[in-house]
Parts: sequence; C-alpha cells; structure tokens
Amino acid sequence: MVNPYPPGGGQYPPIDPNQSGKKKSKKWPWVVGAVAVVAIGAAGANTAGEVATGGDARSSTASSTTAMTTTMSAAEFREQSEARAAAEERRRLAQEEARAQAAAEEAARLDPATYEQIGDRDFALLMRNPDAAAGRKLVVYGVVTQFDSGTGPDAFRANTAANPQGQSYNYDQNTMVTGAPDVLANVVAEDFVTMYVEVVGSLTYSTTMGGSTTVPKFQANIIEVTG
Repeated sequence: MVNPYPPGGGQYPPIDPNQSGKKKSKKWPWVVGAVAVVAIGAAGANTAGEVATGGDARSSTASSTTAMTTTMSAAEFREQSEARAAAEERRRLAQEEARAQAAAEEAARLDPATYEQIGDRDFALLMRNPDAAAGRKLVVYGVVTQFDSGTGPDAFRANTAANPQGQSYNYDQNTMVTGAPDVLANVVAEDFVTMYVEVVGSLTYSTTMGGSTTVPKFQANIIEVTG
C-alpha cells in the first residue's frame, strides 16, 4: 500500500476534487476546438480544391465554347463573303448585260434597216393619234419649214408625208422634229429630208398668232438632206 503522506511526516495539501475536475474539464474544449479547426481546415481545403477543379472545368468549358463560337463566326463570315462575292458577280453581269443591250439598241438606232416604211393610210392614222404610236421606228419624208433661234439647235418644224413628194406643198402634215445637234447640224430651212425617226407622241405649242396647236413629235436619229 502506498504511503499517502510525504517523507518526513508532513501531509500533501488536500486535493479539492471539484477543482481538479474543473482543471480536467478545461482541457477538453481546447482539444475539441483543435479537432474542429483541423476538420474545418481539411474541409476548406477540399472545398477549395473542388472550387479550383470547378473553375478549371468552367474555364475549359468557356474555352471550348469560345473556340466553337470562333469557328461558327469564321464559317458565317466565309458564307457572307461568298454571298457578297456572288451578289457582286450578279451585279457585274447585269451591268455588262445592260451595256450590251444599250450598245445593241444604239446600233439598231443607227441602222436604217431597222426603221419601218409605211403607206399613206397608216401615216394618216398615226398623225391622228401619235400617242398611240409612241416608240415606233419609221421612215418619214418632209421639207423643213422652220429651223432658227426660235426652235433652237435641236429641233425644227417640217411638213411631212409617208412617201417622197415632188413639190414642197405636197407635204401637208405639220410635224415637230427633235434630234441631237450633231445629227441636225447639216439641216436648214427649206431642205428636203429623209428622216429615220422614233415616234415620241403628240406636242402642243403656242403659235405666233397667240393660239396653240397640237402636232406629232418625232425624234430623228438619222437624217439625210435630199434637196
């Protein structure tokens, strides 16, 4: 059996069981706290790892999405470029076609063979309603009655007919004829002319007597002075 007394006959100070219990109980919260801190730290580390892993995954997904978007945009840009090139080619072809058509029309305009020779009756019907004949290409004969500062360099008045007449008084249809100044450059009043014209329609103008008159209007594309 152990001697409860110290050597020399003295006694140890009495031990308070409550205080001793308190001291012992104070050690446990620190231990529990340390364990909790370690557990929280480990959980935080795991969470951080998960966040980092998730961030990497999201970053990878974003990179993949960006790459896909870039690829789609490149494809769309290529498609749009090809569409623009095709539209430009169609525009170029349309312009070439329009130029070719204009050149063909100009060649036809200057070709006497493309103008229609008509008889007296058809001519009379045309004179009665020139607007209905607008655009027709005809061969017309006449004598110039006025070509001066009053008419200007690109128009003159003439008496006309469907066929050549031996005398100026046999041309009895008052007509206004217009044309480019270079086409009309060699024409003067009282000339007998053969004209290759397009019918413009009717024209109303004021007379020197203060009234007005309505006459057929022709556009001369070719004109020949015959006398």
